Amino acid sequence: MWRLKFGQNIDINGVSWYPLLIPYTITIQQGIKNTVLITVFEFNAHHYRCNQYSDNGIKHTNEVGHSMQWIEVRVQTTSEGVEPVVGLLMACNIKNSQIVDADEMERFLCENPHQWDYKDDSIISNATGAEVVFYVPHTPDGKEILVQVEDNLRTISSRVEFVNFGSLELSINTVDDEDWLHEWKKTYKPFSIGSIVVRPFWEEYTPKEGETIFTIDPGAVFGTGLHATTQLCIRTLEEIITPGKTVLDVGSGSGILSVISLLLGASYAFACDIDPAAERCALENARLNSVEKPCYDVRTGDIFENQALQNELEARCFSVVVANIVADAIIGLVPLLRRFMAEEGRFIASGIITERLPDVYAAFSKEKMYIYSEQQLDGWHCIVAGFHNA
Repeated sequence: MWRLKFGQNIDINGVSWYPLLIPYTITIQQGIKNTVLITVFEFNAHHYRCNQYSDNGIKHTNEVGHSMQWIEVRVQTTSEGVEPVVGLLMACNIKNSQIVDADEMERFLCENPHQWDYKDDSIISNATGAEVVFYVPHTPDGKEILVQVEDNLRTISSRVEFVNFGSLELSINTVDDEDWLHEWKKTYKPFSIGSIVVRPFWEEYTPKEGETIFTIDPGAVFGTGLHATTQLCIRTLEEIITPGKTVLDVGSGSGILSVISLLLGASYAFACDIDPAAERCALENARLNSVEKPCYDVRTGDIFENQALQNELEARCFSVVVANIVADAIIGLVPLLRRFMAEEGRFIASGIITERLPDVYAAFSKEKMYIYSEQQLDGWHCIVAGFHNA
């Protein structure tokens, strides 16, 4: 039997492949000799493939880049009905599903009002009840699984007592994995932020005089350049970065800020993030812009807890520290800045909503830091601060 580790990236002919987010893996029970087939979907930024494994090895492989269709199923239920419905799906060998519970989301946000700098009211304003979303392949095997689910849903109310399941109405839609992998690219075109032009790698662009091109593979982490907080940081870096500066990018995401710093003339940049996917994404974006060691390093780690990471940063002493995160993280970072930033260095703090400005200013004041400038865009604020009274 083939054993596959979820979350494991696979190198095929020198290209790294990662499990597709939806779905990860589907297990199908065949009637003949109870053979188990495991369908694995792998992708990188350009291609994807579908392999089916069995006791005898690889059963079938779709050619790289071929499209595959899926059946998207949404089960309408209630908060108390979610758990048994998910259990029913697992009994039908559907191991991965998405829960959308408007009531639970609203209750959680109301009970924890101080944990969020910002929430999008549209997430819950038009939603009611709960739904469980899952996908099966648009194949005879997938349709057979769907029939099994429908049969079990018809009788679940009689088998599970004292639970209000709601309507258990099914909404079924056919989707193409082109929708997940490629369609969004149609609206992501080159755009300018000051003299910086952010160019997705699949788009051609001829630079004009004075423009600096940053080529990006957006990946699945924060930092496409479209958000106001990122744009504020880029505009500030344009003003601050001069040849020879060194830059620390905390919460680096795609690496957009650290790589752009190097394109603007910085001599060295260090990017760190708690998400391992961010490290892969930042290194790929560095490669797309011909940025490499020794001028660029990327680490995965928690700057607040990882002592080895703290020691490495302290040894470098950066002239610019940029953190496009949230107010609470910025407040926690401020007491560490004397370890990582030069005495006359600049700290660029972005991702701050208006309501949290007093808290951030109080953190700067406590550490005897000076405020050099503040910019605002679409309700988000970017502050430049430091220890030197300029």
